[in-house]
Amino acid sequence: MVRKRLIFIGGPMGVGKTTLGQYLVEQKLNNAVFLDGDWCWYMSPWNFNDENKQMVIKNIRYLLSSFVSNSQLENIVFVWVMHQQTIVDDILAGVSGDYDFFSFSLVPSEAELKHRFTKDIRADIRDPAALKGAIERIPMYRHVHSIKIDVANHEYPEIAEEIIQIISTNNEKR
Repeated sequence: MVRKRLIFIGGPMGVGKTTLGQYLVEQKLNNAVFLDGDWCWYMSPWNFNDENKQMVIKNIRYLLSSFVSNSQLENIVFVWVMHQQTIVDDILAGVSGDYDFFSFSLVPSEAELKHRFTKDIRADIRDPAALKGAIERIPMYRHVHSIKIDVANHEYPEIAEEIIQIISTNNEKR
């Protein structure tokens, strides 16, 4: 039996987490599922308060635990803006099951994030006002216990190969 892998991919808004996670699940990993933490925030009106934050974390934990317990799934890919270790710890504290855990942070330079963000703004999928906050979070990833991946001059297929190499190497060591 193949051991399950829970793969977290964090990074600032606009860095490419969703595209990378979907690519991994659709093209690179067997028996895989994708969860974007933003789906659990998708409400109107959007209200960032303690009650909603606790609800979102609870829902993420439930979904991840359900995926881990599913006998057909081997790889669970979760993406979200996880710029503080406490976010990762809070989620993992409520995820039940047996799995190998991998945490990656996609870390851009300010210039790289501006470049990616600008493409999204032109495509009308990102609000220009959100760029400032995304840039302010970049240095916070230094304190997250994760494998840092510099995304400068790298597109998602190349980054996916790096992630596959890391998680495959871990399985070979078992």
